[in-house]
Amino acid sequence: MCIRDRLSTVRWIAEHLEEMLGAFLLAAMACLAFANVVTRYVFEYPLAFTEELEVNALVWLTMFGTSAAFRRRHHLRMLFFQDKFPKKFRHYLHLGIAVLSIGLFVCLGFLGYMQLVDERFLEITSESLNIPQWLYTVCIPIGCAMIVARIIQVTIQDLRGQS
Repeated sequence: MCIRDRLSTVRWIAEHLEEMLGAFLLAAMACLAFANVVTRYVFEYPLAFTEELEVNALVWLTMFGTSAAFRRRHHLRMLFFQDKFPKKFRHYLHLGIAVLSIGLFVCLGFLGYMQLVDERFLEITSESLNIPQWLYTVCIPIGCAMIVARIIQVTIQDLRGQS
């Protein structure tokens, strides 16, 4: 495999990281749910811990989906109203939306980080598995960082006219 092929593979993985992680996570969640159903109805012994893992995996999945949505420019926005403005103003409106979105996810990431610090300091553990709760909470600052990186990436592409 030549260097060009390797670089294109790495570039593809970087571009589709959220989808790959999300697909893996969704498959793992489906397997956990199936195992819980089988043990509950066949062996009459439910795996209670699977619910904890699935709920917290769903937060990761939400972060991956949001990041992918911003990368694809499919995030929530009011196109009906945006299309009513002149083209030159729409450019500034898109830039303003990007700045506000970055601000939102930076604040959310910071608050998630503060929660993570509190959970580590207070040594809070999860209810079912009794593992440190911050291991679940770490998805908020990491996910927000991924989202902000994608917003910046797409905004730079839009400013360069590569959309």
